[in-house]
Amino acid sequence: MCLFSGVVALFLIQHLGRKADKSLKQLRINFTRASHMIQAILLILPISLILSFLFVFIILTDGTRPEKAIIPLFVVAGLCFFYLHRYNKQDNTGTARVSGVLITTETNPELWKLIREIVQKLGLNAMPNHIVLCIGNGFRVSNKAVRLYPDRIVLTGNTLYLDSTYINYLTLAELSSIIAQRLSHIASNDLNVSANFNRQIDKLTETANFLYQNYLSYSLFENYLFYPPYLLAKYFYCSFNKAIHWWYRSTETMADLNVLKVTHKEQFALALSKMHLLQTRINQALENYYYKTHINFLPLDYVTHYVEHSETPSLSKLLKKSPSVYARHPTLAQRLSYIKYGELNRLSGLLINISPTTLLKDLFSKELNILQSDYQNDIQETAETKLNYLKHISSQHQETITLKQGGIIRSFLRSLLAGLFILITYACITTDKAHDSEWLIGVIILSMISAFCLFRCYKMYKSIGSALLTMKPRGLILPCFDKAIPWKQIDSFEITGQMYKKLTLYLNPAFKPGEFKPCYAKIKYNKRNNHIQITAYEIRGKLKLPDCESLISDYIRVAHARIELQLFMQNKK
Repeated sequence: MCLFSGVVALFLIQHLGRKADKSLKQLRINFTRASHMIQAILLILPISLILSFLFVFIILTDGTRPEKAIIPLFVVAGLCFFYLHRYNKQDNTGTARVSGVLITTETNPELWKLIREIVQKLGLNAMPNHIVLCIGNGFRVSNKAVRLYPDRIVLTGNTLYLDSTYINYLTLAELSSIIAQRLSHIASNDLNVSANFNRQIDKLTETANFLYQNYLSYSLFENYLFYPPYLLAKYFYCSFNKAIHWWYRSTETMADLNVLKVTHKEQFALALSKMHLLQTRINQALENYYYKTHINFLPLDYVTHYVEHSETPSLSKLLKKSPSVYARHPTLAQRLSYIKYGELNRLSGLLINISPTTLLKDLFSKELNILQSDYQNDIQETAETKLNYLKHISSQHQETITLKQGGIIRSFLRSLLAGLFILITYACITTDKAHDSEWLIGVIILSMISAFCLFRCYKMYKSIGSALLTMKPRGLILPCFDKAIPWKQIDSFEITGQMYKKLTLYLNPAFKPGEFKPCYAKIKYNKRNNHIQITAYEIRGKLKLPDCESLISDYIRVAHARIELQLFMQNKK
């Protein structure tokens, strides 16, 4: 029942996901159906397990003790309540932390007047409840509750975030076009739809992790029994991935078209192009400023200085970027095409030199000094906190752990197989049958098979007790490489497999582990993709390969923490 319902639901969910990119209404309908389907399958799983035990009990007792069936029924009811409560519980993750300056009608009436004019031209119900001027993270609108630092004010409702690093390079018309684009998302209810998608996906991700951690790591029987619901929860987002990203791109397209009610399309094209051209450099400047917290520059002055002395990317290269069906945002070329702006040569000429404007100082003169001072203090406090945290974790995990190979059982089975073929070969040699050419070919084949089985027995015998891998603070030591693989060179890893566990290491593409040499461990090295796969057939000792997952994660985390710690120390010197 579990397997059948799981497989059927899996195909239905994949079908709903493929058909969900027709319209927003179809996406909502299919998404809701698939969500309810998963709730049903998560209830069917424990109920069918308990009922199966109940039926077995009734059969074994010949139905003479029906009162004992009440307990399993209560268990079924409890599991139903537990799953429904777990799936439908409210999100209590709390408020996010945001650093910025709150702009009110009293502190900046000119900006609020501009916002009202934009909303009036849009002809939409898109007035924000709050406006926050911040440094970094771009222009955005959000309806999530946030705690604004350093004043620790909790903001609820629709909040418009204005990024001062980009405003420094925009004109008033360009800023108005970006604000109009962001406010259009409020009017079209995009924020609530997006929050609903994220909430459902987060719950299903949590359910997948719950099933994996509690059920999928015990035995082979339970692996196959609990795999359908785990597969459903894991591939739910994959099925709707394309449709959800299509919806995100369509909302951006509709918002872009609304901007043309407020300003000329050339002003909007300039604003979009500037943001795409400046994004990488501004993000890098803010990252540098985070590590160089001792410098005397104010944040916006440092960003301006960095952008001025860094290379400007080519607009033509950005316009050639290939679109993807799994991208949340359209490419710059697509957005310019949607607003029907085709004067690309003129646009390139206007963007030869992107220099700061006076808009930031003119429109935000009162907030600017407070914003930079608060950001500087906040970034120093955050950096010091992280610095202490990095110092703490960099001193952890100094132990050395070696996983040694077993193989006694497999060696015994191979010995039995080799002995069987040796006996068959001996019987053929001592038989009274005529020693003709067929007899000779048979003896040769059996002798070769026996020799092959004996060789495998010898190879298995040599591998017993040898090191499969050794984990040290400086890196991972494998018997097939002369040098250790530093933890910082491992981008990611995964442990898979049902009967035999396999550890796959995804190395940094630029890292070369050295010459691969044969060893007694089952290790494969994909030189092209720079992947290493280690198969653990039998491990000697209580510590198994899946038990090392958290330890490997900690070693990688510690290695990256030491790199960040070095950045802090170098910049402070």
